[in-house]
Amino acid sequence: MKSIVYGILDSRQAAKEALPPGLNQAPLMAVKHGNLAAAISPVAEELASSAGIEQALEYARVVEQLHRRLAVLPMRYGCFVHHPEQVVEFLHRYERQFSDALAQVEGCDEMGLRILFKESDMTEPPEQTGAPTGADAQTRGRAYLDNRRRFYAEQTRVDRAAQRMAERAQAAFSGLFVRCTWDHAARPDGQLLSMAFLVERPKLAEFRRAFLRFQKDCPGNVMFSGPWPPYGFVADLAKPAVAALAELEHLQEKG
Repeated sequence: MKSIVYGILDSRQAAKEALPPGLNQAPLMAVKHGNLAAAISPVAEELASSAGIEQALEYARVVEQLHRRLAVLPMRYGCFVHHPEQVVEFLHRYERQFSDALAQVEGCDEMGLRILFKESDMTEPPEQTGAPTGADAQTRGRAYLDNRRRFYAEQTRVDRAAQRMAERAQAAFSGLFVRCTWDHAARPDGQLLSMAFLVERPKLAEFRRAFLRFQKDCPGNVMFSGPWPPYGFVADLAKPAVAALAELEHLQEKG
């Protein structure tokens, strides 16, 4: 039987809290190493290999219950292991990184912000229909390089626009968040800027009020979500262990 991992905890906090049940009401256990623990529960082999939306949603609810009770670095759904000893080895290897990360997310929630804003001059990369031949090769080659330069200049302009929008949002929430991460992507109807703010719980009400002011003044379409467990900050706060998170998700192959 496999076990599914929900997140990394402070073992001292976990010892003082009644942990919620895991998937399918299975008992949730805290596998400990030093001041760290991993929240896991047993899961049947057939259940582990046939994940569905309902199971993923139930997993998210377990993580949210943990988050409400104690500091947690949440895993994404799909992290299965064969043996608890694999988790202990993982915690030992990255003890310092996870301990530091837990200290930073303690008492905080993740708040999400999505801003869809127009970028009317987006340029698609030119298509090359074939290798130039004959006397026009030099002219066509120069035109192709000019088009590429224009395209990359346009991409730089779009990146700068996203940077300015992110800075505008950060200024609107100045003093109300601990950390912020963001990225952006092109959509047919504009640029979508996705931001995550790590917010101390006593500041959540003021953060929401700041959002209403920002929503009124922002030229784009602004969407708000949260509070959530700090999914968006695991990689940001524990960079040396990011690759190991993926490794842990595949440790069952070594079992």
